[in-house]
Amino acid sequence: MGADMGTFSVDVQLGNLNGEGFLTLEALVDTGSTHTTVPASFLDRLGVEPESQRSFRLADNRVVENETGYARIRYGGDESVVQVVFGPEDIGACVGATTLENLSLAVDPLEQALVPVEGLMRRHG
Repeated sequence: MGADMGTFSVDVQLGNLNGEGFLTLEALVDTGSTHTTVPASFLDRLGVEPESQRSFRLADNRVVENETGYARIRYGGDESVVQVVFGPEDIGACVGATTLENLSLAVDPLEQALVPVEGLMRRHG
């Protein structure tokens, strides 16, 4: 799906920590967001429980408090446990930077796609 300003959306599957109840969700890829944000009602339907509350700075510089929890995410044949933000109902879902890192994915802005990348493991000595 093409979009404005180099942004694009992907279909991901989200499930609870038990690996049950996976549902497909269209989400904007947003490397400017730390975590993946999903409407709270969607996470409730999956049985994802809020575990903490955190502060987040929005694009307009306001700071908001949102609950966070953990869910399983699937994309491109890979799966990972990620921290998710219980978002407001009036915004769509977005895949944030930590989720991309957990799945070893990078953004290809020309192709508007997510591509696999090698992880880094550096040791001194």
